[in-house]
Amino acid sequence: MKAIILCGIVACIASAALAQEKDAVVLLTNELKSQTPPKWEVRVRWREGDQLLATITPWPYQEAFDLWYDPSRLFEKLSSLCPKADDPVWSIMMPKQDIVIEPTVGGKTGVEARVSCRKIVSEVR
Repeated sequence: MKAIILCGIVACIASAALAQEKDAVVLLTNELKSQTPPKWEVRVRWREGDQLLATITPWPYQEAFDLWYDPSRLFEKLSSLCPKADDPVWSIMMPKQDIVIEPTVGGKTGVEARVSCRKIVSEVR
C-alpha cells in the first residue's frame, strides 16, 4: 500500500514538472511570436534540461541573409527578443536554467550566434 501511495506522489511530482516545462515552452513561443514578423518561424524546446532553446528562422531569405551577414545587427535583433526580467517565463524557470535564442538561415543553425537571455537580462539590471 505504501508503495502505491509513493508511486502516486512521484507521478504527481513528475507530471507537475513536465507541465511546468510545457508552460515555459508555450509562454516563450507566444512571447516570441508576438515580437517577430508574421512570416518568421519560431520553434521553442528544452535542450539538455537547462536551456530553453528558441530557434528563429527569418523570412524571406533575403532578410535572413542580410541579418546573417551582419553579426552586430543579428545580435541586436536576437537580444531584443529576450524576455525582460519581469516576464512570467522567468518565474517558472530554475535559476540555473537559461533561455537561448539562435538563428537558422538556409537550414543552417548559427550556434556561434546564440544569445543567452539570462546574460542579457543580468547585464540590463
